[in-house]
Amino acid sequence: MNELRDARKRQSEFTESFVPSVFQLEREYLRFANRVEIASHDHGVPDVNALGMALDLVMSRVEVVDKSLAAAEFRNTEVFVAARSQLQRVLQEADAAISQQAQDAQVWAAISKELQALAPAMNALTMRSSLMMSTQQEQVLARSVESAVAKLRLMSGLLVLLLVSAAVIGVRQGRVERERQRLERMHEQMRVANEKADAANAGKSQFLANMSHELRTPLNGMLGMLSLLESTPVNAQQDDYIQTANRSAKHLLSLLNDILDASALEAGKMTLKPESVHLPSLVGDVQALMRPVALEKRLVLSVKADKDLPRWVLADGTRVKQIMLNLVSNALKFSEHGTVSVEVFSPAGEELKAGDDVALKIRVTDEGMGMSADVLAKLFQRFEQGNASSARRHGGTGLGLEISRSLARRMGGDIEVSSVEGKGSVFTATLCLPLSSPPNEQTTDAITARREPGTPGLNLVVAEDNAINRKYMAALLGNMGHTVRFAEHGGIAMQEIQKEVPDLVLMDLHMPEVDGLQATEAIRQLPAPYCELPIIALTADVFEESKDRVNAAGMDGFLSKPVNVHELEKLLVRRFGLRGASLAMPAAKAAAKAQPAVAVAPAPAPVPQVADTPTPVQADAAPTGITPVAEEPVPAPAPAPRQPRRRFRPGDVAEHLNMAMIGELCVGVTLQGYQSLLDGAMRTDAHCYADLQAALEQNNTAALLELGHSFKGVTASLGLAALSRLALTIEKQGHGFTADECKQHAESLRECWNTTNAICARMGLIVSS
Repeated sequence: MNELRDARKRQSEFTESFVPSVFQLEREYLRFANRVEIASHDHGVPDVNALGMALDLVMSRVEVVDKSLAAAEFRNTEVFVAARSQLQRVLQEADAAISQQAQDAQVWAAISKELQALAPAMNALTMRSSLMMSTQQEQVLARSVESAVAKLRLMSGLLVLLLVSAAVIGVRQGRVERERQRLERMHEQMRVANEKADAANAGKSQFLANMSHELRTPLNGMLGMLSLLESTPVNAQQDDYIQTANRSAKHLLSLLNDILDASALEAGKMTLKPESVHLPSLVGDVQALMRPVALEKRLVLSVKADKDLPRWVLADGTRVKQIMLNLVSNALKFSEHGTVSVEVFSPAGEELKAGDDVALKIRVTDEGMGMSADVLAKLFQRFEQGNASSARRHGGTGLGLEISRSLARRMGGDIEVSSVEGKGSVFTATLCLPLSSPPNEQTTDAITARREPGTPGLNLVVAEDNAINRKYMAALLGNMGHTVRFAEHGGIAMQEIQKEVPDLVLMDLHMPEVDGLQATEAIRQLPAPYCELPIIALTADVFEESKDRVNAAGMDGFLSKPVNVHELEKLLVRRFGLRGASLAMPAAKAAAKAQPAVAVAPAPAPVPQVADTPTPVQADAAPTGITPVAEEPVPAPAPAPRQPRRRFRPGDVAEHLNMAMIGELCVGVTLQGYQSLLDGAMRTDAHCYADLQAALEQNNTAALLELGHSFKGVTASLGLAALSRLALTIEKQGHGFTADECKQHAESLRECWNTTNAICARMGLIVSS
């Protein structure tokens, strides 16, 4: 291959460079000879310059031939040597004559004679170069044939190899196909097994969901009853019991949620919600919750918080308390005598500032049964409880330590344990938490501090299209001692704002004529001070899209319905300090609610107190200090017919009423105030229900979105859970209802309304006939 390539290269150079140069040399030689011959016969003066130019051309062609790479092979031939020497001699003579400006014709005749004698040699030179070119072409052709033969032989060999390779690949492909089919069968078997596992897991999840409902039913009832009990006259000791029971029940509900969502914890989907936490109060809460357990078992519970313990850290207080409660409750559970010591401290170090991380240590030491090395090895595994006898004797789910360790690791720490069988155990939890500054003093003091009667309250505008919700907000804010003006839609709200500048506007998003977003955008276009008013969204929509729209419209915050009295007061105090707090209780009634003198760490501040003797809130009148806005009279539907006495199914109360929320409402507006609101919604001002029922019966799907949303807001605000859920379904899906679905939901709504009515009447929550 290389020889053929070199031959072709030489042949190309010979053909493209040398041979044309030889032909051009002969041509210029003949031209020069012709001019010399003319000069030899010219009787005048020869044109020496023209002869010089012709000579230069010949000599340049000689130089090109000499420098050609192909001349190396041609240079040693007799023809080239003879022609080259003769030509060189004649050219030198001609050059000398031209240099002397020779005018004698005889001189040029002699040179012409020599040039003519050189003609055969020059012709022979040209012919020999052509012959060599032909010879080289024949050589290249021969080598090309040899190369083609070699290639053919090589291709034949490669073809044989290709056929052999194809046969080998065919055999291998057959094996691969058989393996693929085996893997597919295995994959199908695994898929079927996975579907069975998923079905079993779904059954487990359904079981947990059912158990969650069954467990939450009595727990919600207990929370609701505790809230109702809290609003009744009790002495100091009873109030302490109520507060401890309330905190315990709420924490139990939080733990229940965590346990039922253990799979989410394992998948890393549980999110922490850090906020400023007062560590001494948190430690005091744990001590207050665990002391009765220790007293019942005749154990000594010693809780010590280091004097250098940081007061404020940024952490999820519920999760930190959960870790402490798990460790302390386990120590009490597996101890029969002695002392359970709880130490909360932070290793000494240089002075830190807010934002710096601190290692919080929680060490729980008991003198219980201890654990062997085998038990320690599997202690933090899910559902492990040591040996079977202790598990049966002490109970529990076996999830506490596993959940606590996962939470500790999410906080940048861990839980370590050391134990000696028969002597006790030491659990040490390490949490890496950033130091935090105390929250705004106004926000912190809002829980305990109250506005004195001489301090003016706030001037508020509430834009709300629903009459029941207006009555509720009137009672709630009236009991807090604030002045309220109401508007049925955004247009009226703008008028009220321009009549007198309020301190704050609570703006519902969904209202007729001008909704909350449109009103807010219009207010932001007004001149100061109207455009600078703080506006808080007040709506049942808690989706992220709604919050984005609220922010885009220029609102300053978001308060979800049903409005919680504590969240509302916290918002007002955060913005306005003590002016936003509730009015202080009379001294005599405050003394009756005084905390017992028990030496425990400070617990979270109690729920805002209300007067022991509730003041009724009339359905058609606003509390003192509230300026009502004129409303168009709405014809009240005929009172619902008295339902016959019925037997309620187990779980009816939990299904239809949110007792925890009802309890909170009773705390906020008093029991009689709640009765008045409920009576208005269920009896005298039930047009929301009547309108929605009529739309369903008339198959008016276009109106179901607005009517369902309005009815959902009313029922959710009053804790009527079943009606609220049904209204939400109608709101979201009603636009696509068929006639049969409208009829079905109308019947469901009527049945749910009647049942809720009957339950409320049986419980004495509705007092009107």
